[in-house]
Amino acid sequence: MPSRFRRNLFVAAESNGYLGVSGRPDLGRNGSGAAENKMDDAYSIRLAKTELREAYRNGNVDRALGVFADGYSDMSAGLASFYGSEARAVLKHRLTKLFARYRTQLAVTIISIRVQGPLAFDWGWHKLTLTPRKGGRPKTIRTRYLEIWQKDAGKWKIAIFFDNLDVPPQMPPREVLLEAGKRRPAAVRRRRARRRTGRHVG
Repeated sequence: MPSRFRRNLFVAAESNGYLGVSGRPDLGRNGSGAAENKMDDAYSIRLAKTELREAYRNGNVDRALGVFADGYSDMSAGLASFYGSEARAVLKHRLTKLFARYRTQLAVTIISIRVQGPLAFDWGWHKLTLTPRKGGRPKTIRTRYLEIWQKDAGKWKIAIFFDNLDVPPQMPPREVLLEAGKRRPAAVRRRRARRRTGRHVG
């Protein structure tokens, strides 16, 4: 798949706990019309993610299912994978049990949305807070996700879903940082050396 995209990611936090990304697509050879279509598609996908978030907030199974394609593939972390009509039936079963047992709140952080013809990709983080309906402390599950979207009757739907448990961020190993420093252009190394020297002068 072509990888010619400009990395224009503008992350905006909303007060309702949803984080979205709006990126300006590469105009390329298709002109502003194609760019506007991509922006409209990305906006439609963000709206669908909002619909999913609201479905979790209201415990509405059918509303959540409406975001997924009829024959989607589910590769959720720690669970068996399902495909096609089975995936949708299993998702309905899981959500029915989940919403019956917990009040749920889904916070979404979208890192990026990339549209490529009839397909689109978005990835980021989901933070799911589960509060037991019968009382007890809430628990939070944070995952990293990747979704592949496909247009279905003019609407964007999730066709393939992947996720896994998130882990705390960390710096690369020291050896990697040292190797990366060696590869910096000589001019950059000289400028940094001058700045360090200047701080000790006087």
